[in-house]
Amino acid sequence: MEKLDQLKPSSVVELGDGYASTAVNTTIYRHHGLVTRGHYQFTSFYLSENEFVVLRRDLRNDGIEIGRHHGSFNPRDVHNSISLGLDPEGFLHLSYNHHGNPLSYRRSVDPLGVKEWSDLMPMTGRWEDKVTYPCFVMWPRDAEDKEGLGRLLFLYRHWGSGQGDICLKEYDHADQSWRDVAERFVKGMEQTPWTSNAYWNHPVFDSQGNLLLSWVWRVVQTASARGDFIFNHNHGFAKSPDGRRWYTSRDVELSLPMTQVNSEIIWATTPGNTIANMASSAVDSKDHLHVAIYGSEAPGEAPQYQHIWFDGKKWRCDAISRRETSFGLLTWDVPMSRPEIIIDADDNVFFIYRCDLTEKRLAAQRLEPPDYAPPGETFLLWDQEVKNAEPIIDRIRWARDGVLSLLVQRNTQPDLLAEEDKPPEPVRIIDWQF
Repeated sequence: MEKLDQLKPSSVVELGDGYASTAVNTTIYRHHGLVTRGHYQFTSFYLSENEFVVLRRDLRNDGIEIGRHHGSFNPRDVHNSISLGLDPEGFLHLSYNHHGNPLSYRRSVDPLGVKEWSDLMPMTGRWEDKVTYPCFVMWPRDAEDKEGLGRLLFLYRHWGSGQGDICLKEYDHADQSWRDVAERFVKGMEQTPWTSNAYWNHPVFDSQGNLLLSWVWRVVQTASARGDFIFNHNHGFAKSPDGRRWYTSRDVELSLPMTQVNSEIIWATTPGNTIANMASSAVDSKDHLHVAIYGSEAPGEAPQYQHIWFDGKKWRCDAISRRETSFGLLTWDVPMSRPEIIIDADDNVFFIYRCDLTEKRLAAQRLEPPDYAPPGETFLLWDQEVKNAEPIIDRIRWARDGVLSLLVQRNTQPDLLAEEDKPPEPVRIIDWQF
């Protein structure tokens, strides 16, 4: 294996030991798992099945304040991750412990506070009985707003894998209430002859204030020749100026709900290509979307990191790695994490990941404009193996300060559910100056 140069961290902040029997603290499902407002950076992680913490880091001196939550949680299921969001007034919102479960949601009593919290509460009460992938979306006020100070929305899946819809709610900070903006606006539950669901990548915003949402479709063919055949395929896209109206990349307004039939497919893939679900996206200075995924280029081949992007005229896709080991879609102990993606002021694209090519260490792979020709340059970020962890980045800190902050923990994911207890592992926030 080629020796990789390392970019030394500018800061390493120790947060204590956390639950490590699954990758629930560092699964890419988290949005946001690490988030900044003003002088403070917030994160959260499970300590055990009975406790998790919410932490506030003071960026001026690395001081840590901790709020503790006790109860009965299920971190043995990696889906049950914790996601954070901040409303325009600075109240912290928290959603956790979901995999087709009733909504678990609280908000802080004080702005920027982590000590005192509301009781569990509903949002609107509609479509909140089977929630998965809670995702707080912090809408910017304008192109200069890097902290998402405009509106707070909540994106999540209602129902289940291969049979689910995407819902969107909006928070009114004036009266501290939620309303349904788009009920089941990306839909797969009632499709025939096979139901489906859309797995979205981390949502992003362009400079015009549009929400850009990309996803991959999952279908379960329960009547196929091979029996139950589960596959992810066909990458979809839509953008919205307000969460209510949705458009294609060519500005054609879409009828709601969006389905596999009427939505835009920006990159088609065939069944059986081991396409990852729930990966990431970013926007460059020209408002062009870049999507980071992994998947094989043909059934049975080794999955590769792939870069889907719009060049101003057409959508393109490049495999940017040269892995040799194949695995199935429903494998959990996979040799590669799903990738994160960030773009700097010069439109350099960075894929952030850990995989067998980096000996399970976190690395960054840089692709340069205008053609982003692979493989580019790869360098280590953290010279310790993190086993099954995935990268958890602070999007606000990167956009505002140009600092890459990652929540880092070594943990395991032998299967969907942890069957044995592993010792707790240290949790850290690590910063790099690119």
